[in-house]
Amino acid sequence: MTASLAIVVCSRDRPQLLAATLAAIAGQQADDVLVVDSASRTEATAAVAAAAGVRCVRVDEPGLARARNAGLRATDADVVAFTDDDCEPETGWAAAVRTSFDARTAFVLGRVVALGGTEQPVVQLETTARVFSAGDDVMRMGHGANFSVARAAWAALGGFDELLGAGARFRAGEDTDFLWRALQAGWAGRFEPAAAVGHRVWRGRREALRTMYGYGVGQGAVATKVRRLAGRDAVRTLSGGTASAALRQTWRDLRAGYQFGAVAGLGWAAGAVRGQVGAAMLPLEEGHLRTRHRVRSDDS
Repeated sequence: MTASLAIVVCSRDRPQLLAATLAAIAGQQADDVLVVDSASRTEATAAVAAAAGVRCVRVDEPGLARARNAGLRATDADVVAFTDDDCEPETGWAAAVRTSFDARTAFVLGRVVALGGTEQPVVQLETTARVFSAGDDVMRMGHGANFSVARAAWAALGGFDELLGAGARFRAGEDTDFLWRALQAGWAGRFEPAAAVGHRVWRGRREALRTMYGYGVGQGAVATKVRRLAGRDAVRTLSGGTASAALRQTWRDLRAGYQFGAVAGLGWAAGAVRGQVGAAMLPLEEGHLRTRHRVRSDDS
């Protein structure tokens, strides 16, 4: 039986970018399409979705993992294909995703091609199909901009960790965290080059540096989770989750004369320190980081 598929776009306060993404999605072969409005400050996100004839689900607290979970709860499709509000799926993207899943597959990643710009584009240009298993480096598999999830795996893992991801306490890493936990639980993952999206590169250098710092925070938190769940040896399989790994890349960029890359690497390293320390201080329950709740005593 062919899996049913929904396309979900999580968006916050970027209506013009979202409109172009929804226009590109219009021709995809999907059973459901929806936008998750991740606590936008205005009604513009919902208005863009309505103009495109797309259902919109509102989440009142920001956070990409929270928005991804809301998207899965809002549809009953077997597979949910996520792309970002600054991406344009290529023809046949959804069809390639749908046919890549079987009963053992938790996730499918695909190519991400830069559309204009030069500074720190989010790209994944691999052209060879791959199957992933536990022990593979989840930080080199792909990007959340082109990330599809099986409902069965999502449910079995308790969903995405809502302290991770853009807009949350730890600013990234909800995707790599999910990949790692899925593979550790015995699921398989896939990379399918035929499932491709274009990523519009719109950030300037300053915004790109902020983004790299945020990636460091999130991936640092993921590295701490991996260490706490599986031990220090497991962290060695991660290429970009620690400050030391970021500093090694910074040194390589300096030697190559790539000054902007070196500065971005320092930002990533600083973020990784924050993420590693912050995640180490929080409770970890059933594979998810939890906030600490203060106990308030009555004055009487």
